[in-house]
Amino acid sequence: MNNTTIHKLKFLILACVLLFGVFTGCGSRQEAETAQMESEEGEKRGEETKETQGTDKSDEKEDAFEFIEKMEMRDYDDTETIYEIYLPKEAEVTEGTAFYNQHGLYYYNNICNYDSTEELYDMFAISVEKRLEQYQGPEIDYADLKFSGILENGEDRYCIITGMGMGYDGTSFEVKSLRYMEIQPNGAGIDWTLETVPGETDREADRVLCEIETCYGISLDAIKVESPIEPSDENQDDYQVKEGHNTLETVDGYQYLGLGTFSDYDEVVECPVLIPKARETNIHASHAYSFLHGVRVVADLNTLYGNSIIMTELKTEMELIYQSRFEDNQKIRNVWKSAMFSVPDFEDAMYCVISYEKKSAKSDEYFPRAEVLCFIPVDESFYLAVTIYLSEEQYDASTNTVIRELENAYGLDLSAYYDKASDTENVEEQGEVQQQEEILTIAKLMGSETGQKNETLPDTIYWFNATYAALTYSNGWNWRLIGGIKLTEENIEIDKSLLASDWKIYDRESALEKAEWLKEEGHRKGYRDCMEELKELGLLELEEDDFHKEFLKSSLKKNAYRYVIAYNMYHAGQDEDDMAAWDLCRLNQLYAAFYICDYMTYEEAMDASLENSLILQKMYGSWDEMIDAYMLGYQFWQSDPNTTDDSPTRKRSQIYEMLRQSPDNPYLMDWDTTLQKSW
Repeated sequence: MNNTTIHKLKFLILACVLLFGVFTGCGSRQEAETAQMESEEGEKRGEETKETQGTDKSDEKEDAFEFIEKMEMRDYDDTETIYEIYLPKEAEVTEGTAFYNQHGLYYYNNICNYDSTEELYDMFAISVEKRLEQYQGPEIDYADLKFSGILENGEDRYCIITGMGMGYDGTSFEVKSLRYMEIQPNGAGIDWTLETVPGETDREADRVLCEIETCYGISLDAIKVESPIEPSDENQDDYQVKEGHNTLETVDGYQYLGLGTFSDYDEVVECPVLIPKARETNIHASHAYSFLHGVRVVADLNTLYGNSIIMTELKTEMELIYQSRFEDNQKIRNVWKSAMFSVPDFEDAMYCVISYEKKSAKSDEYFPRAEVLCFIPVDESFYLAVTIYLSEEQYDASTNTVIRELENAYGLDLSAYYDKASDTENVEEQGEVQQQEEILTIAKLMGSETGQKNETLPDTIYWFNATYAALTYSNGWNWRLIGGIKLTEENIEIDKSLLASDWKIYDRESALEKAEWLKEEGHRKGYRDCMEELKELGLLELEEDDFHKEFLKSSLKKNAYRYVIAYNMYHAGQDEDDMAAWDLCRLNQLYAAFYICDYMTYEEAMDASLENSLILQKMYGSWDEMIDAYMLGYQFWQSDPNTTDDSPTRKRSQIYEMLRQSPDNPYLMDWDTTLQKSW
């Protein structure tokens, strides 16, 4: 510990004064009330105690403190080195770390060894920034977050963070945290944190905090038990470049966004980024973060591993976030995810939106939220991942401007998430004016050509693609492309692998055999087989209650619910045509895959798709009818009772609904489109 032992007489006097403070200012609430009745002389001494707070740590005798004491800690990396540090009594000390959890206070520390004190300071600042970013993230999401900034205490550095949080059960709580970097005489640092545990602080907690104040000569009033949480009163727009950060340059046409550059973690490639310039803006070598007017932007440069493609990466990330929000039903409701949209001016860039309502940390009211995930390829190995978090609870009069600037910068459509309470007149006109001014965009910065690069296909082929769009989307691919993917070596290998594992298709011969099976039999034959077995067992004509009783006694165990579906279809007056779309839509998808994998020529695959699609068009009268038949066949294949929210059929149906609601809805195409050879 950095104990100052010079001027012992001075410290002896200081110790006496501070000891008086311990017994008058740091006791229980009852003792505090008694202290208020002391003489003016006592109050004056209490004021003198505060005035003596400084950068030197107390060198008092240990018996002056009730809750803390000086302990030894052995360096984990250098067991010969021992440090002395004030710790809460009964703290558990091991090599290189210490832990304490009593009186509603949670304390932990670790020893940090760096080449210089400046590196320790940099590490401390970065870790604090990361913590603040987590506090403002969607999982923790604190309200009224107030940050003291990093403060100096001699060679030491510390900060205080307060705010309102929300537990897993949706109940609000206060967060109060002290983070401290204590520099040792040999240049090492002890990084320690002291936090209050929501709902567990007792009357002794403040006395512990008072003793820490005394030892370190700092004020901890903000994190004491009775101290109210105060919202931050600093200017959000006050952007200042922090030490060690990349600089955001001002960009013509933008009021809030600034231009910066960063790289991947290993500094292999460099990439531009446009994010808001704000007090809460951090941009390091490989990570960018900003929070301004209810809009949070996080950007990273990520690696594409193996044969992964942007659509697969985005779908995986979207599903993880969607599932996390969907399961958080104590404080989140009405979770929805969009389809994946192409980003204009890029060949493979995609974005999607997950929206929901979240309970406020300050009340029982729910507010709309949205998380926008935008993935843009940089080269064959890296992609720019930008996530925009929109919190209506934190919107203000400037929010819409920030959102529109992000729309222009990245080519997104976020109009559904504007602040409805603000003046939104001429929003479209303002956006058009900004575009006409030829403002800088990520597409221009990355050298992407103007205009959507996806090849325009004939309407007939788009109609083919729409028949299997739900499957395309479930794979994380683009329904506007034949087979959902571009013809690259990696994508061809992915499709070949899927055909082999899912369909046992390895070449042209097995491909044509499987196509013939789908045309002539498919799961329609499975339906017919179920019907025959039910008829042979005398179950088909039974009343529903009797059917269920007798069915449970039967030997029909494998894929049992297929028989229930067949029974229900029969009594609903349905036949195999009412589930034929399941086979025929997949047949169109296979023809596209056969072209991609070179098992059929382009003309062969499109000719076969035309023949098959004309059959579909005659069998059903609308997209809804076709999808109903498709879902019935899917349910039959899965042997799925479809009784829970997470059932496979329910999830596949949700994909269809999301596609219907998306701006790029494939089912806006006329069902009766004239299908003709145009290739």
